[in-house]
Amino acid sequence: MGIFSGEKWERTFRLRSHQGVGRGFLSVLFWLWGTVGLLFNAGALMGLTGSIGVGTSAYLAATTLIWIGGMLLFGIGAVLSDLDFDGERPLPRDAGDIHISH
Repeated sequence: MGIFSGEKWERTFRLRSHQGVGRGFLSVLFWLWGTVGLLFNAGALMGLTGSIGVGTSAYLAATTLIWIGGMLLFGIGAVLSDLDFDGERPLPRDAGDIHISH
């Protein structure tokens, strides 16, 4: 009755994805932009001493918004990048001599 009750599942459809170069490139940019931007913003925030004025807070807000915008751009770009899915269904053992042509 539960998930681990030992029932046998029939494999009926398998998806294989073929990702292009753009997806990997955007993923690398996402991780680089994220780590470098996070370290830069954290360093700028930790390096503040004394009183913080309007100019300093505006500068920190601007750099943080640019960092978040880059994360969204590269992250959504990597997700929406070219993915090609191929579906295949394994033939049963008693399928006989079946020929499929395009």
